[in-house]
Amino acid sequence: MNKYILVGGGNVGRGNTLYETEIIDKEAVKLTGKDNPNLLFIGLASSFSDSYYDTIKKIYKDLGCNIAYLKKKNIINNPQIVIDKINDADIIYFCGGDSIKLIQDVKEYKLDELFKNKDNCVFIGISAGTILLSKSGYSDSLIIRGENDKYEFVEGLNIVPINICPHYNDNYKKKELENEIDREVYGIEDKSCLIVEGNKYRTIGNVYKCFLNNNKYVEVMLKEEGLID
Repeated sequence: MNKYILVGGGNVGRGNTLYETEIIDKEAVKLTGKDNPNLLFIGLASSFSDSYYDTIKKIYKDLGCNIAYLKKKNIINNPQIVIDKINDADIIYFCGGDSIKLIQDVKEYKLDELFKNKDNCVFIGISAGTILLSKSGYSDSLIIRGENDKYEFVEGLNIVPINICPHYNDNYKKKELENEIDREVYGIEDKSCLIVEGNKYRTIGNVYKCFLNNNKYVEVMLKEEGLID
């Protein structure tokens, strides 16, 4: 059975930023049940995927992993390498960035079909990567692109059939969600994650279930363990 780690956000230690996701990264390795798992980094959401990869490579190499990197030129020029890297992966890591770009690229190159055929794999997504794995996510992609000044829900791959809001500790984003919410949403703060195995979940940090009740916005913090409704 696959396991999914949906991370709300947090610094992974790129540049001079603090490293805030250490507990989550260690949990991803632990969930494989292997001493030296293979990790595949997919950086399609980021405009700085090479430097992002260098950071993730250092983190996970120190945790005992063998690291591979799926670049766009691999996807375009050598489909067999893509298949081999995905088949070999025990952990597939989707970085943050532009969620719309990530989802479009994954679908265009039919990577979603390969992901759905995986078994006994740990999928970890952070921010945009979390939106990719979910049914839908409250995204800032159009703000990043300068096409809009509002967050909006972006449809993911529905591998984990829930709606999520990453960076839920952002008060401005939370206020926008309160005004726009039209579905049940799991709000995941930075340095926090929702770990999903089948219909069971565990949390690290702060994760909330958000919904409307009699037209009133309700926010309920999840217990550390439970069932996905």
